[in-house]
Amino acid sequence: MGWYDGGHKVLDEEYSVRLGENVLVAGIAFALFWASFGLSWYLSHRRVPEFASFSRAHKADWCSRVNSTIHAVVIVVGVAVALAHITWADGFLPMSSIRAASFIFSIAIGYFLCDLIIIIVWPVPMQWVFIVHHLVAVIPYFINNFISCCAACQFGLLLFLLVELATLPLNARGFLDARDRQDSRHYMRSIYATYVVWGLSRTALPLFVMYAFWAYAFPSDRNHDTCFFPNLVSAHLIALFCIGVFVFVHTPELIRLRREHGYAPSPAADSSHDDEAVHTDDADGIIGSDVADAFSLKAHGPSSSIRSLTLSLSRSKEPPVADDSYDAVELGVMPRSAREGPETSST
Repeated sequence: MGWYDGGHKVLDEEYSVRLGENVLVAGIAFALFWASFGLSWYLSHRRVPEFASFSRAHKADWCSRVNSTIHAVVIVVGVAVALAHITWADGFLPMSSIRAASFIFSIAIGYFLCDLIIIIVWPVPMQWVFIVHHLVAVIPYFINNFISCCAACQFGLLLFLLVELATLPLNARGFLDARDRQDSRHYMRSIYATYVVWGLSRTALPLFVMYAFWAYAFPSDRNHDTCFFPNLVSAHLIALFCIGVFVFVHTPELIRLRREHGYAPSPAADSSHDDEAVHTDDADGIIGSDVADAFSLKAHGPSSSIRSLTLSLSRSKEPPVADDSYDAVELGVMPRSAREGPETSST
């Protein structure tokens, strides 16, 4: 049966996955995220004044970000519940039913499929990059829930979903960016919050998961090669991507911001000196330089690889440029602005 044949089986899921139940949960999640996408489009037209001026691709990005925010909250809470509900032995091996984990994985699968279709329906340059990203992220969970369960990998699969924590400050920044609130003190706070949360959930956490993988899950007689090797490859690719973005994208951006502003935003100072929270002249300087960068990215496309992996600090007002939000669960994220080219910027 392979190098890892699942010889020491303890749980029912190790003999046969709950295929019908997992498919049902994934299908319901898929339908609900599509409904959320449509509802957010409708409500944004009525409640968000700027939404009407967005391009269709920008509107799709906005509504997809609503979906990713909902998904992040549900997944983080669900992972915490699953980790507490399952009994773990030495080496982080599950000794009780992993049904709670499978339920969370099915929700993530439904979300990924929904967002993948959104990417396909609103095609943009570098579309294949995002398709590959989504597939790499979802394949281990798809195999685990629908084909073969790797019991020794359940702990790592759950922890990897906690990368969704970084989606929350990223989306906060993206929403402010889309509404031209770059001069808001909340915008600067979101940049610093993104850096801190990314450092914890998408740098430190993947490093720990990689350690746990090699220390406990490899080798294990409760794995099967059908699920083990996809987990092995995907986990390392995603960890490498997340850490690389932190080191080569977010860290240089934060260093540049601190040099240009000369300080980190202080909540206490913001509450007492609102007019000093963000220096308008400094902000204008940043906006000017980054708008030029944004137009350069649109002109040269994929050649600006570093720019395509981070949030732009500002947006051109004529024409609107889609903000650089990141896809959610995704066990590592990719920016959406790289998906929008000049041909998709008109309504």
